[in-house]
Amino acid sequence: MTFAAERNRLDQRGLTVLGGWAVSNLLGSGIAASQTEGSAHYFHQMNLGWGAINLALAEAGYLGARRAAHAPTPNRADNVRAQLRTENIYLFNAGLDVAYLATGVYLLEKGRNPTAPGSSDQWRGYGHSLLLQGGFLLLFDGFQFATHHRHGTQALYPLLSHVSIGPGAVALVLPLGATRRHPIPSLPLQ
Repeated sequence: MTFAAERNRLDQRGLTVLGGWAVSNLLGSGIAASQTEGSAHYFHQMNLGWGAINLALAEAGYLGARRAAHAPTPNRADNVRAQLRTENIYLFNAGLDVAYLATGVYLLEKGRNPTAPGSSDQWRGYGHSLLLQGGFLLLFDGFQFATHHRHGTQALYPLLSHVSIGPGAVALVLPLGATRRHPIPSLPLQ
């Protein structure tokens, strides 16, 4: 399996998990929203919104990864760019997830303030939902980043560690003998 094919497989696997999470939110909270009151109702109402958005993102990402799997095999430079883009997307998303968690804490605090405008049940329900969704997404994005980074470290970055750049020169350094620091990766890069 090529490096790009393995990256696409990792993306598809992760987006299947995200899609499963989204469907479980849509089903579970879809049923519970009509059977609950107070902050629990708003919790499930917010989860329905998150489920719809996460399902749309998972489906779009999954289809994009499938299309990429059928694209021509990228060269090494394209692999490096795609790998870094993938890792950076998951890191950026993890930052957003922290913002969701912070917003959830803010909404919970706002729900405790009796003089805050709006319904305290609504603020608490939305706050709990943001904590759940942000927590799941932080774990998901962290795991996806770690998985992709490990894939890059094992199969792509060891080759790049043999490139030496200096003033006016670029060199490929290949160790002699059996004392290599990094084994040559088993996944073909093209």
